[in-house]
Amino acid sequence: MFKKAIALVALTFLGSTGVQSADLFKAEDAVKYRQAIYQVFSAQAGVMGGMVQGKIPFDAAEINKRANNLGKIAPMLGDTYFPATRDVKESKLKAAAWSNMEDFQSKGQTFGKALGELIEASGKPGFDAKSARPLVGAVLQGCKGCHDDYRAK
Repeated sequence: MFKKAIALVALTFLGSTGVQSADLFKAEDAVKYRQAIYQVFSAQAGVMGGMVQGKIPFDAAEINKRANNLGKIAPMLGDTYFPATRDVKESKLKAAAWSNMEDFQSKGQTFGKALGELIEASGKPGFDAKSARPLVGAVLQGCKGCHDDYRAK
């Protein structure tokens, strides 16, 4: 299960970048779709972050649910990154992502690996706040890594 979760998340996050996506979506719609997916990311990550920071009561099952939610939607992002989206005014993706796509995709895979590890660990008995902190932290750092380098404020 662990290898399957990591493979699913890590390899599909940005993995299908633009293969046929331009035929499926108008660039403006793809950017809106991408932003909606990231809104779901933010909500799910916010709950997990709140739990490991003690702002929300810790619930291992809830962490697992939120991590799995992210694992289900992360693969959808691949459809939203194709060259025509580069010029969409509403996009917050910096031009640097397009000129350094290999690094951008690598950061997505790092996030996916961390998420896969969290999904796996949070589904096991004995998963507690202490074990959750570094795993949720790695997922949040994965988000931050992309935001720092490739997301315009």
